[in-house]
Amino acid sequence: MATESEKQPEMAGEVGADRRDFLWKVGCAALSIAGVEAAASTLRFAKAPVSYGPAQRRSLGDLTRFPPGAPVYVEDAGVFVLRDAKGLRALSATCTHLGCTVRTDRETGGFVCPCHGSRYDKEGKVVAGPAPASLPFVRVDQDRRGRLVVDLGTPVDADFRTKVG
Repeated sequence: MATESEKQPEMAGEVGADRRDFLWKVGCAALSIAGVEAAASTLRFAKAPVSYGPAQRRSLGDLTRFPPGAPVYVEDAGVFVLRDAKGLRALSATCTHLGCTVRTDRETGGFVCPCHGSRYDKEGKVVAGPAPASLPFVRVDQDRRGRLVVDLGTPVDADFRTKVG
């Protein structure tokens, strides 16, 4: 039969193994939690965190302010007004990536986000990311006095135009 002193080393080895096993499990659990947190924060940016807020109508002014051809930026409304032979339409100037204000790109005639480099063509379609979606067109109408009014909360098809005289 073994004496007490002979049993000690065997017990010490078991305690060390239990501790290693416990620390391995804690480490794996912590790594798993960190991985889930990293994945969740990454996936949060899969959808643009841009909120256009409640429907807002803004006056754009008189029709003469918008000659056919190049887009005209209206800062108070945050839109580019585009006028052609078919009529008038408004394109949101809010980048669909993180909500920055896009600018016209003189080289291409499209639009560019100065903050993160997203590029859009003349129709507001994404040409280069990181923007996940095209710039939306919003509704433009004429009020009773003939002044133009944009409804920022009402997106419309890219083909939609307000007929102007």
